[in-house]
Amino acid sequence: MVDIPSAQRSAVRRKLLRWYDRNKRDLPWRRQQGDPYAQWVAEIMLQQTRVDTVIPYYVRFMRRFPSVVQLGEAKHSEVLKHWEGLGYYRRALYLHRAAQSLCKEKQRIPETSSTLQSLPGVGVYTAAAIASIAYGEHVAAVDGNVARVVSRLFGVSHDIQTRVGGQIIQHLADQLVPPSRPGDFNQAWMDLGSQVCKPAWPNCDQCPLLRDCDAMATGRVGELPVRKAGKVAVIPVKLVAVVFCRNGRKLVQKRDTGGLWSGLWEYPTSEREAGKKLDDLCIGLADEYEISLAGKPKPIGKLRHQLTHRSLSFEVLHCDVSDESVKRDRRKLRWATDAQFEKLSVSKAYRRIDDLYRTSSNKT
Repeated sequence: MVDIPSAQRSAVRRKLLRWYDRNKRDLPWRRQQGDPYAQWVAEIMLQQTRVDTVIPYYVRFMRRFPSVVQLGEAKHSEVLKHWEGLGYYRRALYLHRAAQSLCKEKQRIPETSSTLQSLPGVGVYTAAAIASIAYGEHVAAVDGNVARVVSRLFGVSHDIQTRVGGQIIQHLADQLVPPSRPGDFNQAWMDLGSQVCKPAWPNCDQCPLLRDCDAMATGRVGELPVRKAGKVAVIPVKLVAVVFCRNGRKLVQKRDTGGLWSGLWEYPTSEREAGKKLDDLCIGLADEYEISLAGKPKPIGKLRHQLTHRSLSFEVLHCDVSDESVKRDRRKLRWATDAQFEKLSVSKAYRRIDDLYRTSSNKT
């Protein structure tokens, strides 16, 4: 492991913080720098999600749940509703569970990066970010942006996605965090990576660390960071979603807690089996939900929805149901009007399916 000379550490700290003071982004959670709850919510929302996407969700979420107590006392359905559209719904589940646990035990949000990791959904980076920003802990928060900047700055030739490469980046970042303003320094790294030291088209002429950068000096900016690890294959999944209707209401079901789209509502859906007719799949779903069809299923459109590791292809059908044949709704089933459906917590994919259905209904 390489140790950074004291003079170089001081120069990087000074230049980066000076640049940050002049160029830092005005973000809503930065206006609450000393509030661990505000930083916790922000960091959870920012996991695998762009800053510009997060801002309006964050503002709305904090307006409704301004403290850990109000979040812990809320119903999960309401938490999901305020998270709707942000994706990766398991984050909301973990955030809410942690808030409930803290309220039940009458505990404060943990104050160190190591103890913050005891909260569900809080990993090494997230814990370090919260601890350094909210509590001033002297710890480096290394995300993808930071790893890229550090790799270029010090010419790290190891694959940053491997264990050894990750350890080298962390070791270098740990040495650079200043005893004072660790939170600002970590955020400065993040801003530099997102605004200047970009993956494909870095703005090197705007970088405060240009003269210190090994990648610039050796002509390897385009080669670093090294990433040799193979990409995770995206699995194609074919699905059939059916909008069963009776008396202006649509049958919807609530997903189980913990998996994909945890706790959200959706239309009955089945995987599209090769060689099986759409009508047969629709009848099979009707049997599963103990309902009788009042007519022939009508195809109303197709759509694709991309997830990180899955590519979902939906074929959407509409079918009316006989009133007298409908059994009592089970615990996770309900009949919803359009207005009621709007108030439910629903994933983007099923919002799009609902839009497709309503557009089709308006044409007939």
